[in-house]
Order: sequence, then structure tokens, then C-alpha cells
Amino acid sequence: MIVKANLGLLAEEGMKGDLADMGPAEQADPFQNDIAIHEAESLPYGGDWKGREGLRKLMDTIGSITELTPTDIEVFDAGDGIVISRQTTNFTSKSTGTTLSIPMVEIYTMVDGKIQDIDVYYKDTKAMVDFFFAASG
Repeated sequence: MIVKANLGLLAEEGMKGDLADMGPAEQADPFQNDIAIHEAESLPYGGDWKGREGLRKLMDTIGSITELTPTDIEVFDAGDGIVISRQTTNFTSKSTGTTLSIPMVEIYTMVDGKIQDIDVYYKDTKAMVDFFFAASG
């Protein structure tokens, strides 16, 4: 499944903006050109990110602050182009070296076999805010 394959490749390749242009290495481009990603407003990369440029900026912003590794990825096909992933993501601060593990859910909307929309939900957004505040410190 395209969602699970891309989550694993993100872990291997890291958060890089060029992924927005070409998709993971040796994989078909998984993203619609007008993709939208929705992150919690309180995070340093919060808000809505739109299009390839938005995806690129989001990945570059996250990648400048932290390294992330998704683990325990489960992907569920909810039908009608909706795919849900449940995972734990380990965020490691580039400035402090500390790691925060957060369970999270992402809801993907697929159009013509490509990712159109990603809505991201963290189990403990306050822990994320505290982690990023300390990382910027």
C-alpha cells in the first residue's frame, strides 16, 4: 500500500524537501500536485501546508529541527479513498539529542492512487509543544 511504503521510506530517507518533488527513491511519485497537509497549530511547523511547495517547506522545517523515525506502523483502508495510519513516531531533537516517542494517527485522502490530503493527530500535542520548546532553547 502506497501510504505504508512511504512512511517506511520517510524513516529511511529522513525528512527532506526533495521528497516533495520526486517521491521516495525508486518509488512512483505518491503525491498529488495540490496536496494539503494539516498539522496542529501549536507546533513550530503547525498549520496548513499546501501544494508541492508547502510539502517541501514542511519537510524542510521539520527536518531542520528534528530527526523522526516512525515505528509500529499500522495502515487501515477505510474505503472511499480514505486510509488511516496509526504509528509511534520518535522525534530526536537536533539541538539537544533528546527523543520523544508519540503515538499518532494520520488520515490520508487518496485521489487516483496518490495522496491528496494528510490530517495529522498526535496523542499528546502538549508533550510535542514542550519538546519543541526545549529543542529551540
